[in-house]
Amino acid sequence: LKIDSNGSVLASNREARSLLAISSTQGKRVGDILDGLGRPISDWVREAIEGRGGYVSQFLRGRGDSHETLIQVTLNAAGGQDDPHLIAVLNDVTELKTLEAQFVQSQKMQAIGQLAGGVAHDFNNLLTAILGHAEQLLERFPDPGAEHDAVVEILHNGKRGANNMPRSTFGEYK
Repeated sequence: LKIDSNGSVLASNREARSLLAISSTQGKRVGDILDGLGRPISDWVREAIEGRGGYVSQFLRGRGDSHETLIQVTLNAAGGQDDPHLIAVLNDVTELKTLEAQFVQSQKMQAIGQLAGGVAHDFNNLLTAILGHAEQLLERFPDPGAEHDAVVEILHNGKRGANNMPRSTFGEYK
């Protein structure tokens, strides 16, 4: 794309229009066909024209007529002082960004799995201690009565909790 200092698209080639899924750029501004900076596109264009933006690429969404495309856009200063303009180089990064999002999601799932495993391990340790102490306590109250029944209830619920844990974290407790 050839862009003037006001952000108007002066010219585009067929590949850019195809990538952006638009039929024409005539009468359009960069902000009409790209978005996603989190700030006005016109500010980014102005900074690039003034030489303050460098050659930093931005990942933007192309707002085409039929679909959106993720595009890496690099603005390059061109023209002289009497005709300052920018040449925007566009690269389709839709697949790359999709893979990146999938990778981030898999990292989140892995972190959740590790957290769940840690919680299960800690719960396992607590149940082991509770059940062990409850068995020792039951030896002190072998005869039926309130204390005996309370300890049996502790053992019953502890074993139920242990048996509901995934087998990989807590073996069946007899």
